Amino acid sequence: MSQSKHSYKEAAQLTLTELIEKLSDPDAYPYSVDEVEVRQTHISAVFLAGSYVYKVKKPVDYGFLDFGTLDKRRHYCDEEVRLNRRLAPDVYLGVVPVTRCDERLCLEGQGEIVEWAVKMRRLPDGATLQNRLQQVDVDANVIRKLADRIADFHASAAAGPRVAAFGRFEVVAGNARENFEQSVAHIGTTVSDAVFTRVKTLTEDALTRHRPLIESRAERGIPRDTHGDLRLDHVYVFPDCEPPGDLVIIDCIEFTERFRFADPIADMAFLIMGLHLRGRRDLGHEFLDAYIRTSGDGEGRALVPFYTAYRAVVRGKVEGLKLSRTEITDADRAVALTKARGSWLLALGELETARRKPCLLLVAGLPGTGKSTLAQAVAEQADFRVIRSDVVRKELAGVAIEHRTASAFGTGIYTAEWTRRTYEECLRQAEELLFEGKRVLVDANFRDEACRRTFLDAATRWGTPTGILVCDAAPEVVRERLKNRRNDVSDADWSVYELAAEGWEEPSVRPHSALQIIDTGGSVEHAISQAIDALRQWDLYAGE
Repeated sequence: MSQSKHSYKEAAQLTLTELIEKLSDPDAYPYSVDEVEVRQTHISAVFLAGSYVYKVKKPVDYGFLDFGTLDKRRHYCDEEVRLNRRLAPDVYLGVVPVTRCDERLCLEGQGEIVEWAVKMRRLPDGATLQNRLQQVDVDANVIRKLADRIADFHASAAAGPRVAAFGRFEVVAGNARENFEQSVAHIGTTVSDAVFTRVKTLTEDALTRHRPLIESRAERGIPRDTHGDLRLDHVYVFPDCEPPGDLVIIDCIEFTERFRFADPIADMAFLIMGLHLRGRRDLGHEFLDAYIRTSGDGEGRALVPFYTAYRAVVRGKVEGLKLSRTEITDADRAVALTKARGSWLLALGELETARRKPCLLLVAGLPGTGKSTLAQAVAEQADFRVIRSDVVRKELAGVAIEHRTASAFGTGIYTAEWTRRTYEECLRQAEELLFEGKRVLVDANFRDEACRRTFLDAATRWGTPTGILVCDAAPEVVRERLKNRRNDVSDADWSVYELAAEGWEEPSVRPHSALQIIDTGGSVEHAISQAIDALRQWDLYAGE
């Protein structure tokens, strides 16, 4: 809309809270609206109103972006529309004014302009790649098509000396180091001091190691004008539409060329980071392989862990910045805290060696199958902290560890309620250790799928790999072991085994978790060998 039709001045007297409140009113819109839904990020307020979406930039200056004046916000609204039409040509409709209408504010109205908004067609939430991963399984073919689309986008994106300059080592290193400088205040909240220090040190190690390759790629003009924010909730999948309408990608970085002009590997690593955060490392590998195949950029594979970790740190920083915003809800603040913590741990896992990656391992099985013996041996060999449910249960009950209770299965401290409390405490302790970047092993029966799922979902929230080792031994072997058991914290006997076996639910193989059945009927050495082989396959152990 032409600026000449409106008076135009900075409206310092209108606070962000007031702006959001007034644009939450259905009467602010130029068409009939029943309800307005508001969503916020650290830099934008988004208003979902009927068939359209209006996005307003917050008057913030974080250093890496500056929306401090109305003129700047108008400029970046224009840039947002221009740049996003590359991958979502039918979504971005234009830039419209927010004006005063007596005591109200109006979208696309006449009068004094107090703000600018990007107007978009509204896309269904259920179509985002993030929601599809949550609600239904995503076919690997979709991920491969997405990789092809992004590789083609990178191939045709603007390039040249000016763009390539932003891919130089000093710029890349500066961007990475800036994240840590801007996240120091978050230590202890979104990231522990131990994890922060390790990620920072490993980032510097990676920069030193990859400096020649980063510099060489910039000299050869490989950097492109990329998307810069390839989040799962920015990708919409419409399988019934013809290309390019089958994959729509919105919300690229518009506020600084420094974050958008980059090595294509840095761009695609953002999506890999997102898949890993959803616990779908299998799809992350599919995406990477397909991208490399289509782009022909084999040498870029070496940079993927560094850039994935970099993107995760950016995500951790951004989610951490939300916590200081007074206008966001408590629910949004809790979500931001969870995302930030998971992002920092994901970054650590991308950079660490296999043997030091933070992770959550479950060692499950019926009583007498040797799970505690295996758990202790694996912990010693592969550097895990052990949480044993038998110990936790007695600690909660105030019972001496060595004391054997006379409670039958399902009674005393073995009721369903005591078991629930025990597993909740095991999970609490596990999450406390994960926050510090530890490798955690939980030794428990895990006889029902719902309980296993709770722990697996927690590992996904924390951005860490997870796996289950299920111990299995023949009943006659178990019976003999339980008969000869001495000085063990477990109170289980053969009768407990029989009752537990009746309620045992076979574990399901889920796409985002690793499962290995361990034959514990033979020697301890054989069982340990199987477990270590599984950890090696899951990239959680290296060495002989």
